Amino acid sequence: MYHKDFFYKDSVLVGCIAPRGTGKTLLLTALAHEELITAVNEGYDKFKIYHNGFLNPDADIWKIPGETESRLVQYSLEDIVTTVDTGHSSMENGLVLLDEAASIQDNRLGALAYGTVLFSHWIIMIRKIGLTIIWAGQNEELDRRIKSQTDIVLYATVARKMKGKEVGITAVYQNSVFSYEGNKRKFMFYNLNKFWDAYDTTKIIRTEQMSKQDIKMLQDEQVEEKIYDDIYKHLKTLPEKKLSLMEVKKLTGVDWKLSDIEKYLRFIGKSTKVKGIYDFEHIY
Repeated sequence: MYHKDFFYKDSVLVGCIAPRGTGKTLLLTALAHEELITAVNEGYDKFKIYHNGFLNPDADIWKIPGETESRLVQYSLEDIVTTVDTGHSSMENGLVLLDEAASIQDNRLGALAYGTVLFSHWIIMIRKIGLTIIWAGQNEELDRRIKSQTDIVLYATVARKMKGKEVGITAVYQNSVFSYEGNKRKFMFYNLNKFWDAYDTTKIIRTEQMSKQDIKMLQDEQVEEKIYDDIYKHLKTLPEKKLSLMEVKKLTGVDWKLSDIEKYLRFIGKSTKVKGIYDFEHIY
């Protein structure tokens, strides 16, 4: 998928597209960690990971022996505006991550009214600096100028029973930088559960750069993750991996309607002959 120093002064634009809950943020976190470790091992002591607020700098996995200063740097919407207005950026020697890309693209910044044009110009300017950008979104509703500049698009998928543990991607090459245009290659990322504490999507929810719809979608994802984790932990040591809808409601304590919980249970569990009882054996 990439060559040595892929994210070091290569100005590559990579996109990741997948439905909510597939593991886009998890994948971005894993890729960032892989490149950070590679940079450290190869002596790039100024290499940094720039992110829009979703990485957790307190996670042990980001700590580098012998270093006190974090290699993670958070940027904001204001930083994007400043970069476009002044033509200068404090970012250098690193990898730029942009989770939930559409939330920034669609933001109109109040009276500034930059919107999509702002986002497009920022992408162009960051690439000129020599930084690689990886953006992630839930669909392809991104400005066509961004999509046309993207060198590789990653389409992510995950098996229901491996949610949060592994992610499969199909990489589609859109130009001849790394392979011929239209070429497709498949990759698997395993053991991703070690990155669970390395990111926190609620940090993006607490920013002001998301629409109400974006916030609701991320909040729903947080509830889904809680339901999944609570079920997994509860049944892990039990011989029978079955729970009723009401048991799940009591176990998780989420404030969703029963119909919404049941809709999600149909996705992660298997219906049994008894109405309202779900089997979760396959997630172990």
